[in-house]
Amino acid sequence: MAQYLHVGGERIAFDKAVAFASRYLNDARGLWAYPAYDSYPGHPGIDLGRADLLAVALLHAHQKPVSTYYSMEALLQVLNARLADPAIRGTLANAGPATMDALADLFGVLEEYKPRQVGLTKLTKVLHRKRPELIPLYDENIRVCYMRSGVIPRAKNRSWKEFSLLLLSAMQRDLVNQMDGWREIAALAHSPAITPLRALDIIGWHLGGQTANEES
Repeated sequence: MAQYLHVGGERIAFDKAVAFASRYLNDARGLWAYPAYDSYPGHPGIDLGRADLLAVALLHAHQKPVSTYYSMEALLQVLNARLADPAIRGTLANAGPATMDALADLFGVLEEYKPRQVGLTKLTKVLHRKRPELIPLYDENIRVCYMRSGVIPRAKNRSWKEFSLLLLSAMQRDLVNQMDGWREIAALAHSPAITPLRALDIIGWHLGGQTANEES
């Protein structure tokens, strides 16, 4: 097993990553999102429904919840149409150019429709649960991991689709190159199970949060 795990430009000793993930995934105090987010029933099936929209609060993205709900409810038809693209299949580890482009097009609703109170963070928190091996989670801590050290270079006026392609490619590299580690961390979750992609998010969230605290 590798000595370190990397998420973007940040790294953590593997034993420390395992220790944190074990605490996160066995949190008896009920402070963290697992298992609430991962086991939330939501809308049945592979399509998005209204019940799925409430999952954003279970990962602490609950600012302006009513406006968020109505904005995302208005996008359900568009999101489901794009999720139905045959290219949106498989895992991020195995995703080819067609799948990456389809995912970027899915995230492109943020440009085209400009939903109030909804950015990539809230959007991915809804979408990940429907395609947990393919669609990654994103938030400020993940942004820090990939942008602080320039893994994704800063740029003005970059579209969400352009940013998404860079992020997806960078996360795919981290996922594929360290798959054994992510699988070991994912195996710490028992009820419900999680994917290696969710394991990457847990460690990235931890690393990005540490970095933000150090910089503040």
